[in-house]
Amino acid sequence: MADDELKAPALRHGAYARSPRALKARSRKVGWLVRKMRTVCPWFEDSDLPACRAWAEMEVVASRVFAAIVEGDIVNAKGEPKRLLDVHRAIRLAQLSYERELGLTPAARKALRASGKPAFDIIAEIARAKDDGEE
Repeated sequence: MADDELKAPALRHGAYARSPRALKARSRKVGWLVRKMRTVCPWFEDSDLPACRAWAEMEVVASRVFAAIVEGDIVNAKGEPKRLLDVHRAIRLAQLSYERELGLTPAARKALRASGKPAFDIIAEIARAKDDGEE
Protein backbone atom coordinates (compact mmCIF):
# COMPACT_ATOMS: atom_id res chain seq x y z
CA MET A 1 0.00 0.00 0.00
CA ALA A 2 1.40 3.40 -0.94
CA ASP A 3 1.99 6.15 1.62
CA ASP A 4 -0.67 8.29 -0.08
CA GLU A 5 -3.28 5.59 0.52
CA LEU A 6 -2.41 5.52 4.23
CA LYS A 7 -2.79 9.29 4.49
CA ALA A 8 -6.10 9.53 2.63
CA PRO A 9 -8.29 8.19 5.48
CA ALA A 10 -6.74 10.68 7.90
CA LEU A 11 -7.81 13.52 5.63
CA ARG A 12 -11.32 12.12 5.25
CA HIS A 13 -12.10 11.54 8.92
CA GLY A 14 -10.37 14.69 10.16
CA ALA A 15 -8.67 13.13 13.19
CA TYR A 16 -5.43 14.80 12.22
CA ALA A 17 -6.87 18.00 10.71
CA ARG A 18 -4.71 21.04 11.41
CA SER A 19 -6.76 23.88 9.94
CA PRO A 20 -7.29 26.79 12.34
CA ARG A 21 -11.04 26.22 12.20
CA ALA A 22 -10.76 22.51 13.07
CA LEU A 23 -8.29 23.19 15.88
CA LYS A 24 -10.48 25.93 17.35
CA ALA A 25 -13.55 23.68 17.33
CA ARG A 26 -11.57 20.89 18.99
CA SER A 27 -10.21 23.29 21.56
CA ARG A 28 -13.75 24.38 22.48
CA LYS A 29 -14.82 20.74 22.88
CA VAL A 30 -11.79 20.00 25.05
CA GLY A 31 -12.51 23.03 27.22
CA TRP A 32 -16.15 22.02 27.59
CA LEU A 33 -15.17 18.47 28.60
CA VAL A 34 -12.64 19.74 31.17
CA ARG A 35 -15.24 22.08 32.71
CA LYS A 36 -17.80 19.27 32.78
CA MET A 37 -15.31 16.89 34.40
CA ARG A 38 -14.48 19.45 37.08
CA THR A 39 -18.20 19.77 37.79
CA VAL A 40 -18.89 16.06 38.16
CA CYS A 41 -15.55 15.12 39.75
CA PRO A 42 -15.18 17.24 42.90
CA TRP A 43 -12.05 15.38 43.93
CA PHE A 44 -10.10 16.97 41.08
CA GLU A 45 -7.46 19.40 42.21
CA ASP A 46 -5.68 22.02 40.14
CA SER A 47 -2.76 19.63 39.75
CA ASP A 48 -5.12 17.17 38.00
CA LEU A 49 -5.98 19.59 35.19
CA PRO A 50 -3.14 18.67 32.79
CA ALA A 51 -4.15 15.00 32.94
CA CYS A 52 -7.81 15.95 32.65
CA ARG A 53 -7.06 18.08 29.59
CA ALA A 54 -5.01 15.28 28.01
CA TRP A 55 -7.90 12.86 28.57
CA ALA A 56 -10.35 15.33 27.02
CA GLU A 57 -8.09 15.85 23.99
CA MET A 58 -7.95 12.11 23.44
CA GLU A 59 -11.73 11.87 23.83
CA VAL A 60 -12.32 14.43 21.10
CA VAL A 61 -9.94 12.72 18.67
CA ALA A 62 -11.19 9.22 19.52
CA SER A 63 -14.77 10.32 18.88
CA ARG A 64 -13.81 11.55 15.41
CA VAL A 65 -11.93 8.34 14.66
CA PHE A 66 -14.87 6.23 15.86
CA ALA A 67 -17.27 8.24 13.67
CA ALA A 68 -15.04 7.55 10.67
CA ILE A 69 -14.97 3.84 11.52
CA VAL A 70 -18.76 3.69 11.78
CA GLU A 71 -19.24 5.59 8.50
CA GLY A 72 -17.10 3.21 6.47
CA ASP A 73 -16.11 -0.39 6.27
CA ILE A 74 -13.77 -1.62 8.97
CA VAL A 75 -11.80 -3.74 6.53
CA ASN A 76 -9.83 -2.71 3.46
CA ALA A 77 -10.08 -4.24 -0.03
CA LYS A 78 -7.80 -7.11 1.06
CA GLY A 79 -10.07 -7.97 3.99
CA GLU A 80 -7.59 -6.66 6.56
CA PRO A 81 -8.71 -4.44 9.43
CA LYS A 82 -8.24 -0.77 8.68
CA ARG A 83 -5.52 1.20 10.44
CA LEU A 84 -8.14 3.40 12.12
CA LEU A 85 -9.15 0.46 14.30
CA ASP A 86 -5.61 0.32 15.71
CA VAL A 87 -5.57 4.09 16.16
CA HIS A 88 -8.88 4.01 18.03
CA ARG A 89 -7.76 1.15 20.25
CA ALA A 90 -4.46 2.90 21.08
CA ILE A 91 -6.24 6.12 22.01
CA ARG A 92 -8.73 4.31 24.24
CA LEU A 93 -5.95 2.38 25.99
CA ALA A 94 -4.05 5.60 26.64
CA GLN A 95 -7.24 7.18 27.94
CA LEU A 96 -7.75 4.31 30.33
CA SER A 97 -4.44 5.04 32.03
CA TYR A 98 -5.50 8.68 32.52
CA GLU A 99 -8.90 7.52 33.79
CA ARG A 100 -7.24 5.36 36.43
CA GLU A 101 -5.02 8.21 37.57
CA LEU A 102 -7.94 10.65 37.68
CA GLY A 103 -10.22 8.30 39.60
CA LEU A 104 -12.68 7.82 36.76
CA THR A 105 -12.92 4.02 36.93
CA PRO A 106 -14.83 2.09 39.60
CA ALA A 107 -11.59 0.54 40.95
CA ALA A 108 -9.88 3.93 41.08
CA ARG A 109 -12.83 5.47 42.95
CA LYS A 110 -12.78 2.57 45.40
CA ALA A 111 -9.10 3.26 46.01
CA LEU A 112 -9.90 6.96 46.54
CA ARG A 113 -12.52 6.06 49.13
CA ALA A 114 -10.07 3.74 50.87
CA SER A 115 -7.52 6.55 51.00
CA GLY A 116 -9.88 8.70 53.04
CA LYS A 117 -11.27 10.88 50.27
CA PRO A 118 -15.04 11.39 50.54
CA ALA A 119 -17.21 8.81 48.78
CA PHE A 120 -18.36 9.90 45.36
CA ASP A 121 -20.74 8.42 42.81
CA ILE A 122 -19.82 9.72 39.36
CA ILE A 123 -22.89 8.20 37.69
CA ALA A 124 -25.21 9.98 40.12
CA GLU A 125 -23.35 13.25 39.57
CA ILE A 126 -23.60 12.97 35.79
CA ALA A 127 -27.33 12.26 36.08
CA ARG A 128 -27.71 15.23 38.44
CA ALA A 129 -25.83 17.50 36.03
CA LYS A 130 -27.99 16.32 33.16
CA ASP A 131 -31.15 17.01 35.17
CA ASP A 132 -29.84 20.50 35.98
CA GLY A 133 -29.42 21.16 32.27
CA GLU A 134 -25.63 21.50 32.45
CA GLU A 135 -25.04 19.26 29.44
